[in-house]
Amino acid sequence: RHNWPDVRVACVWLPELPLRVEVLRSPRLEGRPLVVGGGPGQRHVVTLCSAAAARAGVRPGLPLREVLPLCPDAVVVPPDPIRTAGVLEAAAAALERVSPIVEVGAEELYLDLRGLRELYRADLTNLERAIRAAVPSLLLPRLGVAAGKLVAAVAAREAPRQGARIVPAGEARGFLAPLPIDHLPLGVDALGWLRRLGLRTIGELAALPVGAVQAQLGPAGARAWHFAWGRDDEPVVPRRPTPSVRAAMRLDDPLASTDALFLALRMVLERAFADPLARNRAARQARLGALLADGSAWEQVITFKEPMAGADAAWTALKHRLGAAGMLPAAPVEELAVELRGLDGVPGRQENLFVNHQRPANAIQEVVARLEARDSHPPLYRAVPVEPWSRIPEERWALVPLERKHQDIS
Repeated sequence: RHNWPDVRVACVWLPELPLRVEVLRSPRLEGRPLVVGGGPGQRHVVTLCSAAAARAGVRPGLPLREVLPLCPDAVVVPPDPIRTAGVLEAAAAALERVSPIVEVGAEELYLDLRGLRELYRADLTNLERAIRAAVPSLLLPRLGVAAGKLVAAVAAREAPRQGARIVPAGEARGFLAPLPIDHLPLGVDALGWLRRLGLRTIGELAALPVGAVQAQLGPAGARAWHFAWGRDDEPVVPRRPTPSVRAAMRLDDPLASTDALFLALRMVLERAFADPLARNRAARQARLGALLADGSAWEQVITFKEPMAGADAAWTALKHRLGAAGMLPAAPVEELAVELRGLDGVPGRQENLFVNHQRPANAIQEVVARLEARDSHPPLYRAVPVEPWSRIPEERWALVPLERKHQDIS
């Protein structure tokens, strides 16, 4: 039995999620050497492999033709991003019954634990039991609980197989210190720079002056330095309920020609825009998915340059993008689906008769909206003066996220 220490975030890590999704679909594959690679339009190389396949010599980047000679029992499956995203979303929806605030990452799900102490009788064992009841055990979830989101993610990765790791607030620095710098929230280039300096552990970074780290790595370096000291106050950002509609078409005969595929796409778009939820609304993004005759899946997510308010405009834009970029399916299509995302009111184009001082701000807001449709957290920032009198340039200004609704956007 655990008590409830000073913690506020739980992270559920789903390691090797594409592989585990295949096991979830076919439990008989449990324990078999699994290999993912060779998706439509991709190189025929291994992108992910299980531990059993790795012991036989299989590794990411290996040509698929060399997999079976190394591991005759290997099961090679194409990537299925549609099913993987569906499993992740289903797990997030189930976890929202455990905590009302759930954030979705690539392979992580974050739960805000504030206000839940009494609900689970001040016992983290009850919380862990509820989480494991919500997430399928075949996904092999690992649980990390800490006072901050980043520390909780590291704790989940350091947890035993299908186990949990709890890091109270006062123990975060000691927990992080001996761990390798790969756990730092830094990019590949920054981690390479730290290795060239001879740094191997998070504790070694914490021993450096913050000014020196920030001078070399900028704001990301300062963030990593504070994280190395156990200072982690990043909030859990809940999923935003963005309105969307979906339409699909099952085909009796697989479509092999481009013209037939575009004709089917037009029909599916007409069904999607005929949905009452899409009435008088424009879509900022379209997610196209297809099941192919060879058993693989195809998916493309396309963000429109301008919101599309009808099937004709959306079809023209998608046809041009798919054809120009060579993103068409590599095999005949048996089922085609379209999801219209980011539905919003049709944007007006009324211009001011005289000088429109608001136009630049509106244009920037529109760009932010497009990037938000493509990325949940677009990397847009604005400079805010903090200590303009400082002799250190990095301390004079700070970068804060640019909000779509910010009034002083210019």
